[in-house]
Amino acid sequence: MSLQSQLGTFTREFLQTAFRLVPWPTEAGLRAIGQPDESSPVLLTGNFDLTVRRLTHALEGVDAWLLVAPSGGINVWCASSGGHLSTHQVVTALKTSGIADKVQHRQVILPQLAATGVLALDVFRRSRWKVRFGPVDMHDIPAYLDKREKTDAMRRVRFPLSERLQMALMWGAPTTLIMSGLALGLAPTWALPLAVLIAAMSVFVFTLYDRLGEARRWMLLGVSIALSLAATLFAGGGTGALVAAVAAPAFVTGLLTFDYAGSTPTEGGSHFEEREWHIAFDESLCDGIFRCWEVCPEACFDRDEANRKVVVAHDDRCIRCGACVVQCPKDALFFEAHDSARIEPDVIRKFKLNLLGARKVETR
Repeated sequence: MSLQSQLGTFTREFLQTAFRLVPWPTEAGLRAIGQPDESSPVLLTGNFDLTVRRLTHALEGVDAWLLVAPSGGINVWCASSGGHLSTHQVVTALKTSGIADKVQHRQVILPQLAATGVLALDVFRRSRWKVRFGPVDMHDIPAYLDKREKTDAMRRVRFPLSERLQMALMWGAPTTLIMSGLALGLAPTWALPLAVLIAAMSVFVFTLYDRLGEARRWMLLGVSIALSLAATLFAGGGTGALVAAVAAPAFVTGLLTFDYAGSTPTEGGSHFEEREWHIAFDESLCDGIFRCWEVCPEACFDRDEANRKVVVAHDDRCIRCGACVVQCPKDALFFEAHDSARIEPDVIRKFKLNLLGARKVETR
């Protein structure tokens, strides 16, 4: 690869990571990875360009068919949770891509994080394709395909330093662009210090914030204001500068932590309606199909093989993504409030979350 091509790839990767809050679509359709044949596995993902390119790279050395379904140019988890990647998109892709003429089998492997929006049973009813949910992390796919078995580690979502820094860039870049741009117009000397402040706070929030206690927002606010004031006093700033030194960290703290929980894979969104609800389980309805165990990204469930029942063993981990509720064919799982009010499985399946966290997006 030439230096110019490498630079173009890096720029594209940087921009799509930094501004992934906006859609970055790529062409939907069927792609050949390696030299697939009629017995090769079929993988499906959404048409977020960054995901498709990274997945293609992760599958180097694998012979497979990759089916890119339209998801509005949004990543799989957000698209599935928001109704942009649903049963309809998957069935349509399977029926119109020509994949049925390429393979003899009828099994498609979806990302595990698509389980919040794609109902496996309905895909089979409407297309006769059987859905398997692969690993959470795309880098585990080659090992999964080799053994056709998903380990416990493959089922559970991780949030390593590399992903934390990507989230810091995703929030920090547009925040820096907007606030430093305003500063350039109002007080140019503040543009660079403000950019440094935002960058530092973004990295701190997505690397250390979840390790602090319940007062973490106030801790971040206090430390950032103290450091900002100290720097301003050291530079000999006047009254206006001192006021700005308090206001800027306060605003940035509020912006970066407003939906911190919803921006990470390890905490339930802080603004959606079910945030105070918990997962409930009707054991009498459970037939030990274990689909909930397969799709839960936080490994909340254990398998009781002797009694062919699932066990809600780690409900404290639940981030209320709804994947288990969506996939349970017996409706044995649902959300319940402390006053025993319930959100039934059909509601979780039919209505997805909008940007304000309300279940108002109806899927087909």
